[in-house]
Amino acid sequence: MKILHYPIFGFLFLSIFWSAAQEKFTFPPLSPKGSISQVVGNTTISMVYELPAARGRTVFGELVPWGEVWRTGAGNCTKISFDKPVKVGGKNISSGIYALFTIPDKEQWTIIFNRDTTLYGAGFYDSKKDVVRFTVMPNTTERFYETLDFDIEIIPNNAAVYISWANTQVSFPITTTTDELVEAFIKEELLTGRNQEYENYVFAADYYYFQNKNLDQAIWLADKAIETGKDGGWARHVKIDVYERLQEYEQAIAELELEIAAERQRDYEKELDRQQSMQFLQDRLSELQQKAKE
Repeated sequence: MKILHYPIFGFLFLSIFWSAAQEKFTFPPLSPKGSISQVVGNTTISMVYELPAARGRTVFGELVPWGEVWRTGAGNCTKISFDKPVKVGGKNISSGIYALFTIPDKEQWTIIFNRDTTLYGAGFYDSKKDVVRFTVMPNTTERFYETLDFDIEIIPNNAAVYISWANTQVSFPITTTTDELVEAFIKEELLTGRNQEYENYVFAADYYYFQNKNLDQAIWLADKAIETGKDGGWARHVKIDVYERLQEYEQAIAELELEIAAERQRDYEKELDRQQSMQFLQDRLSELQQKAKE
């Protein structure tokens, strides 16, 4: 019986081994696919691309010729999308998906947004389908980018897209509708009193604080939030920050003293949490008092 088992076991082993050997082996792609998505203000910006590598070659001027339309990547053309209207190159464009082509040159690059997102490479690129086209200046980087790199930098509520490869980098700005819509909401809903939501008033005051503009209006908005009768701690902290930025330290101290008094009356599950909060407020008070003396 044992003699019969060995051939059967060997056959099964070889069958399993052969089956595994027949599975398709995946070699690493020379230009791997990638994507990036970033929320910028009220807008989501996304990019899909294939990333070529230098691999010892001279990139710009040889691998990527000067003065010719480039797919700005490898394989299928690079695509960029917006879920809301934006402004690129000084021109308003609708939400949607666009092919991102470029024309690299020594002195300047041409950035192109094109409606045809189906192209493999740029062989059938049609300039009649361009949505926007503008020029930017290239920069030389200290870092060497072995692989083409895309990055979306947030510039409060707006963005800049960076394209980097080898020792060359270009960028272009994208302006969202965020600030325009926020300003319209503040003007039409909050300044008129049509909207009475505590959080909206505080968010608006905070918005002006971080934008460092309309600071007097930020104080008014914070006061309106406190007037709603909801716990005004958040709104009062915004007022303190605004007064400090305006260097009106006595007003900041007065608001902070009100907040300290309110903090003593708040309910806490753990006394330690109250103590830590009070310590923070006392330290903040000492800091403002010192600034007032200076």
